[in-house]
Amino acid sequence: MIKFFRKIRHRMLTENKFSKYLIYAIGEIVLVVIGILIALQINRWNENRKSRIVEDNFFENVLLDLEKDGQKLKYYKKFHTKRIEYLDTLLTYVRNPNITMGIEKFGMYVEPLFYSASSTNYPTTFESAKTMGTFNTFKEKKLIKDLSQYYADFILIENSLSSITRFVENQFEPLMYTLPEGYMTTETGNLVINEENVQEFYNKVASIKDYRNLSEDYERILRTPSMENYLIGDMGRTFNAIGNIESRIKALNQIRQKIKGND
Repeated sequence: MIKFFRKIRHRMLTENKFSKYLIYAIGEIVLVVIGILIALQINRWNENRKSRIVEDNFFENVLLDLEKDGQKLKYYKKFHTKRIEYLDTLLTYVRNPNITMGIEKFGMYVEPLFYSASSTNYPTTFESAKTMGTFNTFKEKKLIKDLSQYYADFILIENSLSSITRFVENQFEPLMYTLPEGYMTTETGNLVINEENVQEFYNKVASIKDYRNLSEDYERILRTPSMENYLIGDMGRTFNAIGNIESRIKALNQIRQKIKGND
């Protein structure tokens, strides 16, 4: 092809047809420019297609992460809703000295309070793409911004759960450690909500026979002002945690709908 154009140029010059050659040369330049533009457009289209595939895969993986987040948030809500129920029951007995709880029931309701939930979320896909600078080629900038805010707001959950954990460690455990734990039976852990199976622990403790009479000790703990103060303080922190959990569930559902609506 190149040799063909060279022959045409050579013939025009030798025949002294300069004006025709000039028009031809301009035409040739235009064809070359058009070819370059077409090649650039094809390359740009190909790069955009690749970028779109990467972006689509990113959001598909984010949806999987959000599904894990949703399951964890359901667990958090169940955990803290049950905690409120146990705190409510104990506070009812604390404030009514005319009713007797019984040491075994006391054990079943105080034992779950030793447990707290560890904060966990799943930002793996988002953080990986952020580190690699993948967002630079994405079209959905607003959606990326919303995702960034969603993951940043997890600090509210972390603070809520860690507040309960610290309160348990600093207030509840020192209070309960003044009481011998002879109230433990194989049923003591029945109300405990935990992601791991803890029943073997209670079976082991219950297998060691306790011959002491601890009824007075548990009554003493139940009636002490420190117990009431603890129950109210824990209840306040737990309600705060539930509020943050529900807000995050709402935010998760909203951002999930945005991603699905963007498909």
